[in-house]
Amino acid sequence: MKKFLMLATASSLALYMTACSDNSTSADDDPLKPASVYVFGADSKSGELRWVNEDGISDKSLQFHKDSKIIGIDGNLFVLERFGADNLALVDASENEVSWQVDFEDGENPSDVVKANKDEVWVALEGAAKIVKVAVKDGKVTKTVKTNKFNQGEATTPNLVDLDVSGDTLFALFQRSESYAFKVPGLLAMYKLSNGELLDTIKLAKKNPTAMGFADGKLYVASQGEYNETYGTDADDARGIEVVDFAKKKSSMVVDGKKLGGGVYAFAVDPDGVAYAAVYKTWGDVPLAKVNLSEKSVKTVSDVSDVSGSLVFDDVDGVLYIGDRGSKGGLYKYDGKKVTKIDAPKDALPVYGIALVR
Repeated sequence: MKKFLMLATASSLALYMTACSDNSTSADDDPLKPASVYVFGADSKSGELRWVNEDGISDKSLQFHKDSKIIGIDGNLFVLERFGADNLALVDASENEVSWQVDFEDGENPSDVVKANKDEVWVALEGAAKIVKVAVKDGKVTKTVKTNKFNQGEATTPNLVDLDVSGDTLFALFQRSESYAFKVPGLLAMYKLSNGELLDTIKLAKKNPTAMGFADGKLYVASQGEYNETYGTDADDARGIEVVDFAKKKSSMVVDGKKLGGGVYAFAVDPDGVAYAAVYKTWGDVPLAKVNLSEKSVKTVSDVSDVSGSLVFDDVDGVLYIGDRGSKGGLYKYDGKKVTKIDAPKDALPVYGIALVR
């Protein structure tokens, strides 16, 4: 196992500690404006982008690669066409038309995008050892930050799967797999948001982290852990939700897979202290857990059964959007008490991703 040195100076450590307490993620120009809800549907052959209007999910659609992720930032909708396409597209949310599309190298597999400034975004590449900064106006790469020092063993990439922003700090979540095996815990790295300068790294408690989010000024990380022999995840202490202690430079468990019932496939956080976890037990059996992070309590949300189709929390309206890919699947919204299904055309593909655009 490689040993990683903590690289932060006293001043840089203070920088990201201050940033965490700020807890200001990528703010939109008008954060109180109602969000436009987009849904990406996919099956084994194709993918489509639709949007929610007054009557439910739209009849019209835009076609994209089947393995795509959608993210809204400052009134823009980004489509990350992942492994097998390796593209980044910008959709004009006012017209629901593609403004531009740029190609990455084969296998670079874009995994996330966050706001860098009003003119640029940072793009995570899971299949390449780098993070790139991209211009919003045309998709051109303006800066590249190499991450190969975090590769595990003979791997050529540290598997960057999630980005987040707080204050002036960019947070990057690395799975660090090798030959599709997770031999070591995941890694959290902090960078200057402006230029990508590395500030520090923190070793996580568990393997195969999937996502992260801020609540009450703390950063929580969800992990799926390793698969078992039937490609499910076990209800044990090898996975779950952990919280990062920046002062001690360590991460510790909040709730583990014993309480959750398995590993976390998708993760969304209410900034007020509630987390929602798609608990991957086995293929098609992915219930939704509601986790009170301060009380460390777990409840199952009823009326959804296979929430492998994304989770997105609207912290303005206080609503969780749920993608269910089960037999009664579709796009749902949850207000903390009731789950409501959003009407969809009969030919709409199963929900694979959700995004909010303001």
